Amino acid sequence: MADGLPQTPQLSPGAIKLDDTLGAAFIGHFVTTLLYGITTLQAFMYYKRNGKDSSILKLAVLVIWIVDSLHAGLITGAIYWYCITNFTNLLAVQKPIWPIPTMIIVSNISNSIVRGIFGYRLWKLSNHNWVMPAIIAFFSVFIVVDATYFSVKLYSIPLYSDISAFSWSLYLGLSVEATVDLIVAITQCLLLKGFETGIRRTDMVIRVLITYTINTGILTSLCAFGALVAYAADPTKFIYFAFYFALSKLYVNSLLATLNARGSLLGGRRSRPRPALSKISFRAPIVSTDPSSSYDPESGVARDNIEFTTVISGDTPSGLNDDIVESIKDKRNESFP
Repeated sequence: MADGLPQTPQLSPGAIKLDDTLGAAFIGHFVTTLLYGITTLQAFMYYKRNGKDSSILKLAVLVIWIVDSLHAGLITGAIYWYCITNFTNLLAVQKPIWPIPTMIIVSNISNSIVRGIFGYRLWKLSNHNWVMPAIIAFFSVFIVVDATYFSVKLYSIPLYSDISAFSWSLYLGLSVEATVDLIVAITQCLLLKGFETGIRRTDMVIRVLITYTINTGILTSLCAFGALVAYAADPTKFIYFAFYFALSKLYVNSLLATLNARGSLLGGRRSRPRPALSKISFRAPIVSTDPSSSYDPESGVARDNIEFTTVISGDTPSGLNDDIVESIKDKRNESFP
């Protein structure tokens, strides 16, 4: 190479092991595509079952799904470039390409929207207390800024090994992310626990929601912690990619699973047909003078035989539906001491 030109870092192809680089990234991509399929299914179920949610929440779910689709597309494009376009170029494995840092930014945008929805839920559950939502918002902004800084630096480096120069950003961002997820999960559980009334059906619903909250919160925290530990153990391997690829998908699925669980638990009866006793009419009594049909053997007295005929119609009046029934039940429950 002529003097004065910048030297391109060179690695020996024999020093690159595909099992723990492209192999780990491919496994992460495989898990990501599976989770994306679940995300799409859950989004479809959400719009089918939760038609009465606010327009803002419906729009937020749509935006999350679109961003999540972009996230999956960026990862797929990166894996295609490494595995197909540069099939015989092992040195390309160590070179960052633009879909990877772009994916990091997109991932954190999606995660921030999900945290915002969880923060809004905490605000409602805590009787409009702004303390916890404000803490979540502060750390969410911090994580986005940190991820943006990391991505901008990643655009400019020639090799993944150069991440070590600003790896503090990776450690800090993933640590804060795992901590915030635990805070959100624990706070939601404590607030939901306070809504237990002693009524078995209501408490059962609350306990199921608490279980969903614990499982989803711990899962995202463990995934972020796994990416952090994997990078700390060996920065030259792409095992941390496998964890980070799936992290955003776990966020989205945790939100949609919670929303759909709420809808199925609280509104599951609406999908089950129940017999309608809407029009009940009594015909005029028919008095029979037949002594044989009106004789009472115990008293020995003959009485008039009166027949009542009940006509039940299958038509349900528009004003009588499950929502009214459930609201009546809620009012009865509120009257309990």
